[in-house]
Amino acid sequence: MNETHKSLPTLQQVLTRKTLPPICLYNYYIVMRDRLHMEEVLDFYLDVQHHEQLWRRYIRSMHKTGRLTEDDLVEGFHSPRVLSRLSYLSNSNNEKSTSHPQHYNDGDEDSVLPPPSETTSGKIPSRQDVSDSAQHILLRYLVPSAAKELTQLPIGLKTSTRALLEEDQRDDPAVFLEAKEYLFELMQRQAYPKFLRIKVWGNVTLWQQLGRLVIGLVALLAAFATGLSLIFLGYSPWGVRWWVLLPFWIGVLNVLVFLTGLDPLWVLLFNTSETTTFHFNKIKQPQVKRILWSRSVWLLITSLIVAIVLTVIFCAVPSNRL
Repeated sequence: MNETHKSLPTLQQVLTRKTLPPICLYNYYIVMRDRLHMEEVLDFYLDVQHHEQLWRRYIRSMHKTGRLTEDDLVEGFHSPRVLSRLSYLSNSNNEKSTSHPQHYNDGDEDSVLPPPSETTSGKIPSRQDVSDSAQHILLRYLVPSAAKELTQLPIGLKTSTRALLEEDQRDDPAVFLEAKEYLFELMQRQAYPKFLRIKVWGNVTLWQQLGRLVIGLVALLAAFATGLSLIFLGYSPWGVRWWVLLPFWIGVLNVLVFLTGLDPLWVLLFNTSETTTFHFNKIKQPQVKRILWSRSVWLLITSLIVAIVLTVIFCAVPSNRL
């Protein structure tokens, strides 16, 4: 069991889109939203991830225009040296805009740069874009009564992050680093194991499971009613009574689907996993495919054995016509 878990994709691989369905970011978001009700945690993590990408593109653009040198970037895009250099450039531009207001637009440091050009990744971001992205994260997750307020984040950590944004006027990704790491550990500890149990060991949604329970109980009721009717109508023990095997098997199979969250027929015949009710994607992750196939075969055999045992019991009862 431990070896199986070790071979499965990690949370980091899922978050960086390096995995295949059903262990993919799309399905992880659906489980976080519909089953665990923690989608704001994942939304925050992904928004910070986007903010980091925006920052890297901005730093690269500053490097291309000569504002940042190779020496500035030696310690990385988030280093104190980079922040100090950008702060110096911002102050210099503000001073120039004050002495020569006709040449600049409101002291924006990017107004002295060449006009933005299109790259393969889209429009080159400005410092204002970076600042707007940081403010978006602040207003969406960190202020009281925000649209997706992070109740999972400790108050002290939330307050210190807000202070860096509101009081220190910072907008670099390092501001969110501690909160991001805390929420990653939270997902790693609480959400990701549940996600694996749902998607690696099963392939149906919660509503599908409840529906299968209803179908299973109705089929079992029909099987018991038919079996008793055939007994009391005087049918021979080992003849027509064998037909109750079909409703018994349908009932037992659907009850097992409810209990395990796995529909073996969907796996063996169609190679599919349910994302939302009656919406599917193909099972492409090799490790998951092997696990689901082996569990599906075991589940089918179990359902057949139970159904046959119940059928034999009913067939063995002597006829007793009323």
